Amino acid sequence: MNQTDLFQPFHGTHNERMLPSRSDSFTSIQLTRAIHPEEVAAFGLSALWKDLGFAEAPLIFRSPPYRRVYLEHHPHFLQQHSADNHRRKRGRFGQLEQWQFLPPPSCADSLAAVPFTGELLTATFMQKAQAGQRGAVFNAPRSWCLYTFASGWSALSVHFDDTDRDAATLVALPEGRQDEWLAFLNHLDSLQAQMLRRHRRGHIEIEGDDGTLERVIKHLTIDDVILPETLLKAVAAERAIFTKPILNNYARLDVPRLRKVLLIGPPGTGKTTLLKYEAGLHAKNGGLVLYVSAAKNERQSSWQRLALALADAAECRLPTLIVVEDFELFVSHPDERQLVLNTLDGLATPDNPAGTLLLASSNNPDMLDFRIRDRPGRIDRIITVGNVNDIYLVMRFLKRFLGAVYCEERHAPFAAHLLNQAGSHIREVCLASLMHAAAQGRTEVLFTDLQSAHENILKGREQAANPENCSPTSTKERPRFFGKGS
Repeated sequence: MNQTDLFQPFHGTHNERMLPSRSDSFTSIQLTRAIHPEEVAAFGLSALWKDLGFAEAPLIFRSPPYRRVYLEHHPHFLQQHSADNHRRKRGRFGQLEQWQFLPPPSCADSLAAVPFTGELLTATFMQKAQAGQRGAVFNAPRSWCLYTFASGWSALSVHFDDTDRDAATLVALPEGRQDEWLAFLNHLDSLQAQMLRRHRRGHIEIEGDDGTLERVIKHLTIDDVILPETLLKAVAAERAIFTKPILNNYARLDVPRLRKVLLIGPPGTGKTTLLKYEAGLHAKNGGLVLYVSAAKNERQSSWQRLALALADAAECRLPTLIVVEDFELFVSHPDERQLVLNTLDGLATPDNPAGTLLLASSNNPDMLDFRIRDRPGRIDRIITVGNVNDIYLVMRFLKRFLGAVYCEERHAPFAAHLLNQAGSHIREVCLASLMHAAAQGRTEVLFTDLQSAHENILKGREQAANPENCSPTSTKERPRFFGKGS
């Protein structure tokens, strides 16, 4: 059996091929060897190259993937690139003239014979589409493709399933045309980048969110953010990183256009609400919002997630707001400390020409490495969000959460009792008061309802803070349910 015979069509699988049998008077042995799908693809490209009458032997190699898509096999990007060529008076290096899908060569044993596209993707071509999402698009189909370039040469490519159903692409082209092929891929990448920028303007991207958190963010208004005016102005001032004069100043100083702002304070003071409001406002103004959550598994650390978001912001070249809660969880791993410091210093910081604002919060700033917290420039600004110490703000909380039953004459006198409490405490007092009134068959909330709710919540917090109430019982004191000794 010669080499050509080895690749003729057969009725087995790509993993097993029959090799020549060896027989004598005593024994008959049949040997097999594994044939990798890549070998079949390479041989098919070589045969197709000859069938099309191309003279010199081709250079065959793996084509690099970009993001989730092999763009050189996706009709959307190929058509757009070809149309772009016809609009240009002068062709570019790596400019495609035309393309077409081809049937597979007979020796390829039906490899990539069916235009199977794999998973559906979101409209950005970046993520798998999920049930209920709209605007899904198809991935690049498994296929054989012929490319003709404006400079007068041709190339072949096959997009197929490699081992373990991983997609791969092999390319055949004349030796010496490698740089032009890579320039062609770069043109396709640029098309996708442009499409991404158009699609991501005004978007809020939250990993793992089913749309619930995004809807909450988009519906928040300034009335939901009950904080001192000076604090709101301080945070709003940081949006200047997206203005042209500030961006030009950063560029002049050769400093990455990244601003890092940290909100600190006790739990329940309104930091998260303010983050969400800023996210919604930024999206309404046409910017991109990346909401980054702490890692929940060991495959990817929290810092790696944040670093990817910073790189994504620089690549998309849109004004980007990166929102991070519990910042201390992202920057405290000892193995990543130097990477964190280099990024926050600007030494290894992705630079977004349109500006990036990292807006983070922390309930425990004391857990931050002092080299991050105390060194100027690693965090550009730290803003404290404290308990409510303004009677006017307490009144706003009462009006907001008591709603239609709010009565200034009845409820305003109680406002002084709620000073120096967290905003979340005042909210819970209002909700508990409404429930207490409803349990007694009343629609109006009395002064005593507020007083009772306030005292009960304080008492519960006091009990929870008592170590004796939280210490575990001994083994002898624990009740037995099922199992040994029950």
